[in-house]
Amino acid sequence: MTALQTEKNLNRNVHQAKTLPSRGHPRKIVKEFPLNYDRDFAERLLGRRSRHHPTPATSRRFAALAPELANLLTPTVIQAPLRVTPVNKTLVLESHLALTAPRLVHALSRSAKIIGFIATIGPALDRRGQELQGQGRLADTAVLDAMGSGAVEWLADHFQKRVAAEYRNQGLVAGPRFSPGYCDWPLADQQQLFPLLQGERIGIKLDPAGLMHPRKSISAIFGLFPAADAPADRELIPCRRCAKSDCIARR
Repeated sequence: MTALQTEKNLNRNVHQAKTLPSRGHPRKIVKEFPLNYDRDFAERLLGRRSRHHPTPATSRRFAALAPELANLLTPTVIQAPLRVTPVNKTLVLESHLALTAPRLVHALSRSAKIIGFIATIGPALDRRGQELQGQGRLADTAVLDAMGSGAVEWLADHFQKRVAAEYRNQGLVAGPRFSPGYCDWPLADQQQLFPLLQGERIGIKLDPAGLMHPRKSISAIFGLFPAADAPADRELIPCRRCAKSDCIARR
């Protein structure tokens, strides 16, 4: 079964997560973003490892699909600073979500603020991928899917850089972002993070497995650290202490 067929089956069971009462700062929706994507990330998703460039055929597909990609993107972010309470060896967000994963807690424990957000490029790319697959254009489907992943990665990175610039005059610097299912943060926590950030307000739904729809969506948090007290990179970024050197999400 292909990824898109799996997605179609999952959509039958998608449910809209229950909205939590507002806590702390109101959730802010941001829609003013350039249309772009992370080409390097997309290439790595398609298997580029040791080679410096994708195959000529893949490069031609990137070029052919790039104009179409821009018409498929509706980048949107919902975000808010999250109130954090240290409790023993955990961090509790908004008196609701307890972060217990040791590497995650270690990386965030010295932060002055934590920002939570959900980013999405919208549903159009998912629909176009299903159309291409139905036409038997499987290679184009794979490349467009990777470009969509690159687009939401670029959006998340761009949003984080924007927030970092806003807080720079307060002497704070941004650390790496973390998402449920990555590093040692259990995917099961998505069921609590998603309603906390009110992802349904920007048209996203969460299925029982903790996957978001549209698929090209990212939920994440990141810390803002005092510049004079920011941890060294090896301590700040858990990837530097992970032996899986070929991970496509490695930072």
